[in-house]
Amino acid sequence: MPDTLNDELIRAAFEAHSSFTAEDLRIFFAEHGEPHLNTNTLISRIYLLKKRGVIASCGRGSYTIGARPALQQFLLDEDEPFINIIADKLPHIRFAVWEYSAAAKLANVQVAQNFLFAEADKEACESVFGLVRQLRRDVFLDPDELVLARYASMYERPVIIKPLISEAPLELMKGRTLPSLEKLCVDPLSEPRYFPELKGQAYRTMVKSFFAENVINRNTLRRYAARRGMLPRLEEILHSLNLSLRLPGEA
Repeated sequence: MPDTLNDELIRAAFEAHSSFTAEDLRIFFAEHGEPHLNTNTLISRIYLLKKRGVIASCGRGSYTIGARPALQQFLLDEDEPFINIIADKLPHIRFAVWEYSAAAKLANVQVAQNFLFAEADKEACESVFGLVRQLRRDVFLDPDELVLARYASMYERPVIIKPLISEAPLELMKGRTLPSLEKLCVDPLSEPRYFPELKGQAYRTMVKSFFAENVINRNTLRRYAARRGMLPRLEEILHSLNLSLRLPGEA
């Protein structure tokens, strides 16, 4: 069965379901001529379906039809040369490059100052800083509020090198590593100095749009919020928006 036909049939079969499991997909393939699909092949199929944006994870072992269109906002062609240099010189590190104003646009707010974040594993931040420092002067390594206000503010779009928290959820889209929507829900709460406009109603607007228009992995969000010590605060905000970290139908 061609992949494109698979995609259309899967959407039609599961679009009315709030979530479904790998076993549901196994049954689907069995009903469409593959009764003996092995586990490894099924796992590979699920991976490819997620990569094509046909399905997305919404919890451990749970999937839903749809994708995460909000992340398209973070794909800026102008940053490709910068990203390629880091990838070429430091090929074995985990890093994500993205623009603060892209997140602010999702909250319908304008930023007083834009940042270009380059997040990397903690042990790689010094290497990323040294590399970027050879290319441009407006680069800062995990600056505090004073450095942001006194020095970074001198530049239009300074590069902020900051460490990724262990297990920080990232997402691959069109060959680019981006912060996941779950990460973007938590970081403005845990690192407010980097997100001065994403507070109060603006933050709530962003989170509400994430849940309304994108697939959110609630288990990932819960785990990352707990890792950053923000779970009670996040649950309080979600409750005020009539949202929950529980899956639909979950007790």
